[in-house]
Amino acid sequence: MLVATLVATLGFFGVAAITQLKGLRIGGTVVIPTLAVYSLKEFVALPVFLVSTVVAYVILRSVKRRTLVYGRDEFVVALVVGSILPLAAYLGLRVLFPDQIQPNSVLFVGSILPGLAAFNVQQTKPEYRRQDLVYATGLFVGIVLLGALLVDPWVARRVGDLTPLVLFSRTSDIALLRDAVVTGRLAPQIGARMVVVALLGVGFVLAELVRRQFGIRIGIVSLALLALFGLTSRWLLVLFAFSLVAALAATWLVHHTTLLYGRVLISLACGIGVLVALALTLVLPIERGFSALFVGVLAGVDAYAAHATPPVERRQQFLLAVAVFAIMLVCVRLVITPFEAGVLQTFGVVEVGVAALVVVVCLLIARRWRTTSPSDEAVLSASVLSEGDGA
Repeated sequence: MLVATLVATLGFFGVAAITQLKGLRIGGTVVIPTLAVYSLKEFVALPVFLVSTVVAYVILRSVKRRTLVYGRDEFVVALVVGSILPLAAYLGLRVLFPDQIQPNSVLFVGSILPGLAAFNVQQTKPEYRRQDLVYATGLFVGIVLLGALLVDPWVARRVGDLTPLVLFSRTSDIALLRDAVVTGRLAPQIGARMVVVALLGVGFVLAELVRRQFGIRIGIVSLALLALFGLTSRWLLVLFAFSLVAALAATWLVHHTTLLYGRVLISLACGIGVLVALALTLVLPIERGFSALFVGVLAGVDAYAAHATPPVERRQQFLLAVAVFAIMLVCVRLVITPFEAGVLQTFGVVEVGVAALVVVVCLLIARRWRTTSPSDEAVLSASVLSEGDGA
């Protein structure tokens, strides 16, 4: 996890620097750093990502030209299309090359990346797209080469087993290529791939329903992923909580001392979240290195989301996140048996009842605290431009 964290952190900080200095999107905040780690772990992730991104971009452009989709809905279309394509590619490769393509989580977790990249390319002005691609490619190649150099037999002998295995495991393509495999216990898979797909789909739908009903963002699939991680190890939830608090504090400090904001601040929050997650894996009994790394990224993204939410809505955001997490935890537990260190070892009427009570209470309080915006008609009637009194 040491090398994977270094690659991801340099990627996030590099994205922040390029965004701040050049004003470019370079595929989105999390795309380049996360893709770099995925590509080192499994080489086929890169071509699948590239093909899926191109196809998702073409479909998104066609949808925009033929419909009135824009804004958040445009983002949703890109994400859905970009997520379906890597999954289809994975299933096809498993049929054609069953011995070479192993059923791990790398390609699937990375399947949200093509949609993110396609959306950001679409949002970039045409005259800047070539420059954007050049900087994105340069950053990606740079951190991948650094990671490949560090996954070395000499490094493996000295630091390979200090943290949970990621790039030094026997399922890592770069470790096999460089003869730098470290012997260690590999964490078992969370569940069947199609089951995980369905669960993340449910999490995505719930998050969108919350956004449309309350106007508050609680993450794309972060709560669904946390529920999955929670059933594998309760320590991953502890890791997320500490990483979230640390990333939120760092985000507030950076913003108030430098006035950095937007994608720059998201990148910095993700980098800090990953570093905190690495530090905590040294003291917590965590075996799932890749999950711990991704928990750090989620903590950074959610920390920025909380920071960017108006204070009056932040308490609603917390309650809604707790409600959705409780729903996802029950959904996940219905179809997946928890590991030894996971939560909900016992599951029955009492646990479902408690979860239902938590959901109802959180939703009722969130609705009570809900602030309503004035209608367009009310704003227009009060405007001096429509002979209102301007009040």
